[in-house]
Amino acid sequence: MNKTNKLIKLAILLSFAIVLSYFESLIPLPIPFPGIRLGLANSIGLIILYMGSKKDYLLFNIFKVFIMAILRNGFGTAFLIGLSGMILSVSFTLLIYKMNKASIFGLSFVGAIFHSLGQMIMVSIIYNNIYLVNYLPILITFSIITGFLTAFIAVLVINRVPDRLLRIDS
Repeated sequence: MNKTNKLIKLAILLSFAIVLSYFESLIPLPIPFPGIRLGLANSIGLIILYMGSKKDYLLFNIFKVFIMAILRNGFGTAFLIGLSGMILSVSFTLLIYKMNKASIFGLSFVGAIFHSLGQMIMVSIIYNNIYLVNYLPILITFSIITGFLTAFIAVLVINRVPDRLLRIDS
């Protein structure tokens, strides 16, 4: 695959992830806890990690955070919280992936949990309140659930969409 085709394929996947993320933010979840999202766009990130490269996965996540900031609230508090979650999530996901120690489900759990942890660290710093980490058990519980859902969707897509449409060769 030439570089142009690769770039086009990654741009399409990024666009799809941004649309998913945007529409997901419009759907209220019937749970009484703030800050909980399904993270459906993260299934596209997992697909990119498995069908592309670690670099593609990293760049996808960076672009997703910055583009969503532009489309939503700008580069304020919400951006910093999302960025910190992404940095921790991507770092640990790539570490575990490189060690070849987890399935796509394990990587999804790691990504979801560390995303929540990164966000809670940033929220605690912004509000100068360490006690906000008491919310972490609730976030981690939902991270496990959403991590499973995200991996399940990624596996369905990888197994059902022809390889030639998903493969992102370097």
